[in-house]
Amino acid sequence: MTDLLQVRDARLAFGGLQALGGVSLDVAEGSIVGLIGPNGAGKTTLFNSISGLQPLDDGRVIFRDRDVTALPAHRRAALGIGRSFQHLGLMTEETVEANVLAAQYLGAGYRASDLVARPWRWRRRERELVAKARDALAAFGLQDECDRPVADLSFAAARFVELAAVLVEAPALMLLDEPTTGLDVTEVVTLQHTLERVRAAGTTILVIAHDVGFVMGLCDHVYVLAQGRLLAAGRPEDVQDDPAVVEAYLGVGA
Repeated sequence: MTDLLQVRDARLAFGGLQALGGVSLDVAEGSIVGLIGPNGAGKTTLFNSISGLQPLDDGRVIFRDRDVTALPAHRRAALGIGRSFQHLGLMTEETVEANVLAAQYLGAGYRASDLVARPWRWRRRERELVAKARDALAAFGLQDECDRPVADLSFAAARFVELAAVLVEAPALMLLDEPTTGLDVTEVVTLQHTLERVRAAGTTILVIAHDVGFVMGLCDHVYVLAQGRLLAAGRPEDVQDDPAVVEAYLGVGA
């Protein structure tokens, strides 16, 4: 398989704290890759560096054979990197549909002047954007919630709205940060099936999750971080039996 994403020797420190101590990983195109590790391992920091929200002190991020290390977040998003966050990144007072429409601003395809000079172009594109938003929401069973404010939804439903907002622009790479947080067992199964369909449609996924069962059942390959360094990597069944991984999660007897 061709690697869609490559991270090479990523290093980042916050003062005296070494958040990333030389992390390298590969994400093959068309795969679902898991990133697990204890709290404070550096998982979200790595996501921030991949998506462009946090510049690295050293190392490289390569996406589609292009070095994007110096590009800002919006440029990386335009190239096809989409992500979700641990804490919901939604406009809670706006409707479900408005949130997913707003997520399409990079691909809107018209200018403000079109509202006056070429209103037919604006109307046509707006209809297309609405259709895309509703298709993305339908993937999570939210087609009947379009007009509800996000604030009126359950946390799980709001989480699915955020994932629909990531999915709507059909990114080549989805970075999902703890997408199972707040979901019950049935909702986790729904999420897993949806992500499998997204992968089948051509999207590559890199996912952080503390739900080890979810990661092991979904992912083709798993990386384990601990204290900002790569602890283990491999097939899910190999990683979960690795003594170093067991120790990092469960500790050892006194």
